Amino acid sequence: FFLSLYGHKLPALAVDASDDDTILASGGADKTIKIWGLDFGDTHRTLHGHSDSITDIRFVRRTHNFFSSSKDGTVRYWDGDRFDQILLLNGHTAEVNCLGMSHTGGFVLSGGMDRQIRVWERTKDIVFLQEERERELEQIFDKVDGGKGGESTSALLRRRDDDGEEDNDGEEQPHSEAAVKRSLLSVSSGDRIMEAIETADQEIKDIATFNRSQEDKLEKDRKQRMPNPLLLGFEPPQYILWILRSVKSAELEQSLMVLPFGHMERLIHYLIILLRSGRGVEICSKVAVFLIKTHQSQIVVNHSLSTPLRELQRLVKIRLAEARDTVGFNLAALRAVAKVDNDRKSAYFDPTAGADKKDVWAGLGLGSDVAAALQKRGNKKR
Repeated sequence: FFLSLYGHKLPALAVDASDDDTILASGGADKTIKIWGLDFGDTHRTLHGHSDSITDIRFVRRTHNFFSSSKDGTVRYWDGDRFDQILLLNGHTAEVNCLGMSHTGGFVLSGGMDRQIRVWERTKDIVFLQEERERELEQIFDKVDGGKGGESTSALLRRRDDDGEEDNDGEEQPHSEAAVKRSLLSVSSGDRIMEAIETADQEIKDIATFNRSQEDKLEKDRKQRMPNPLLLGFEPPQYILWILRSVKSAELEQSLMVLPFGHMERLIHYLIILLRSGRGVEICSKVAVFLIKTHQSQIVVNHSLSTPLRELQRLVKIRLAEARDTVGFNLAALRAVAKVDNDRKSAYFDPTAGADKKDVWAGLGLGSDVAAALQKRGNKKR
């Protein structure tokens, strides 16, 4: 007897150790996998991923990577050094009971209650962990929002209200799924907006640093700064506007809800710059109004935003008034054009009025010279 390992809240159902006897992985009925150090028996990390009890764990030979199976019907591949999930293997339609690892690590076998034995072979394809996480998030969101036959969040709230489980009549229930529905696209769009804000801030700092370094130099010794290729040739505010326009209008509000309060402050700063130059008035006004409504409680507490918000309010009123006048002017011009067109259509037009009538059938079949002579004689009689 060497070590006692305590940590699982429910019974441990599977355990395996690496070949070098440095780490041990255990899975239990509490749906967690714990990685232990065999030197002192300390817990390195607790991994969460499975939605049901862990049934088996198998290490890959000569590595710290291991596979785990669960009653949720999935097999997962883990990195025991970085504590990351590498792959999620779906295929079984029922509980997965056991795993079998090949001696070379080229494939793994899994057997389940669906009476299937599946062979998972290693390929030479490169696995990107970020893409695997996004794919798993997409499946979770689809499951939450009813993408796989389950009820959506708004449907659950309505059903709870109908069953009488909620007695608060004053609370507003969502009128549509747009307020509570999340998707992978909205989350990725929010990440794009945050990355754009951080990139624009860094570009402004770099420009200021470069300008300070060139102040003490002579005119001939000053260098031209190369623009940041990540900004695609735009200025920082214009790049923010381009990112906002690239987000679909149906996902814009959901993407803005992901932004932290610090990024929201920087976005308001860029909106003020854009509105001063008169660019993107419609989308800037829409984003400003939604941000203020969403972060209203934090804005009230934070007094540092009072001056920017007053400037934003003034600019939004001015630019929207200009846009309204432009739209009104264009509508009046279109009405005038339509009225002139209708007047021309209502006037009677006679194509024969003021012109000599010409018989195109005269002299048909007599030849060109005879027809021309007959036509000339007819004109003289007239």
